[in-house]
Amino acid sequence: MTAAQSSGHPNPSHPPNSSVNPLPARPTRGKRPPPGNDEGHRINPTAGLKITVWPDRARNSYFFTSLGRYAGVMSTETLMQGIGNNVATFRRASGITQVGLASLIGKSVDWVSGVERGRLHAERLTDLINIATVLQCRVEDLLGRPIDSLVPGTNPRSEAVDAVREVMMRAAVPTPASSPKPPATLDEIGNRVAQAWTTWHTSPTAHSALGRILPDLLTDANTAYHGAEDRRRAARIVSGTNQITRQWLHHLPEGDLAWVAAERAMHTAREADDPHLIALGAWALSASYRRAGQQQEATRLCLSAADELKKRLDANPGDANLIADYGMLHLAASISSAQSNEEGRAWALHRIADEAARSLGARYDPWTMFGKGNVDIHGLAISAELGRPDAVVDYAARLDIDNVPSVERRARVLIDTARGHVQRKNDEAAALTLLDAEKISSDEVHDSTLVRELLRELLHRDHARARAHVRGLAQRSGLIAG
Repeated sequence: MTAAQSSGHPNPSHPPNSSVNPLPARPTRGKRPPPGNDEGHRINPTAGLKITVWPDRARNSYFFTSLGRYAGVMSTETLMQGIGNNVATFRRASGITQVGLASLIGKSVDWVSGVERGRLHAERLTDLINIATVLQCRVEDLLGRPIDSLVPGTNPRSEAVDAVREVMMRAAVPTPASSPKPPATLDEIGNRVAQAWTTWHTSPTAHSALGRILPDLLTDANTAYHGAEDRRRAARIVSGTNQITRQWLHHLPEGDLAWVAAERAMHTAREADDPHLIALGAWALSASYRRAGQQQEATRLCLSAADELKKRLDANPGDANLIADYGMLHLAASISSAQSNEEGRAWALHRIADEAARSLGARYDPWTMFGKGNVDIHGLAISAELGRPDAVVDYAARLDIDNVPSVERRARVLIDTARGHVQRKNDEAAALTLLDAEKISSDEVHDSTLVRELLRELLHRDHARARAHVRGLAQRSGLIAG
């Protein structure tokens, strides 16, 4: 049994007569220079900031236009005026002129003036991060309140999350099973992990299904690990179990707990010395870093892991699992680069992932779903993160997602497409696109913070042609009463 199989991860052979093209040199800079100071130094968007785990996809360009409206405390205009006053106050305290601030963050003087007067809003969270970095303050100081408080709502799967949290808290000393049946073997647990990933990618109600099985799966994996003679193999099992747990938590979203699961997955992958699981651990941790606003660190983590993996690939260039891992790490790095406004670098990293995917033919990784279709989906996500709604809608029109063997991935690309329609104020198209996503994966739509924010925006605008669709979606998502 291979290391991948013993962790519950299938290890299909490399497609016959396929080979890996030489991997191009990794880009170090984008075509468009990121915001920097007059000496050309790049601004680190997170330097000096107090990091908060932000809600799912909080960097969307519609984010600040809808926050105040639904925070239940102030209107959009009041929120914008408050942010503008705070920006002006901290700018003056720093001794920086509007011209200087505009130059340092890569904006026009008219834009800075408009924001300070409450006439314009900062369309992307990255804008406020860059302002806060230059003015040596926190994003919360500019907003006048914690970021998390601006997105109301509770996790609809709190009972399942509480059960998983309890098991994770007791992982160091697992509670003995009360059942008289013998403890699960490592083989049995590995098969259950593989089945959990299959459920994740094939079931439209995967969030509910995994919520029912993960507490027992975690308990059995931790118990087997502590009692195992083959600790490396047991570590692989625990790493795989924490990987699927992290995936589930990340999509609810439960950012803090997902981060804990990701760190445990990486720790046990290192203990097992399993290159495949180590790469997956870096992929998982990078998602937590992105959610925490640490895009630069997310990129660094993925590319460092890819460099480590490249050494093994040079020795074994036909290993399909490692090729998929290498490409997947570059995909994750492309997203965090896009969120850092490094457009050229994001697309260059995406091209490296695309070459890796094409070398694998029709193969998809059973956990990460790395493959040609998923690379295309990430291309749309890059445009969305860069705040290019026209590019998103155009890209979506040319995208064939039917062959991607993951309901989560297919639903995700439709949600991003709906975001583009909302930004273009094409509300009926946005609502119909969300309905298509709901047909693919109802859980992915109903549990998404991004979808809730889109629906709040659509409810506020209340376009007649979209009204019935929007209200139905909002009811099913628990946003409004039925």
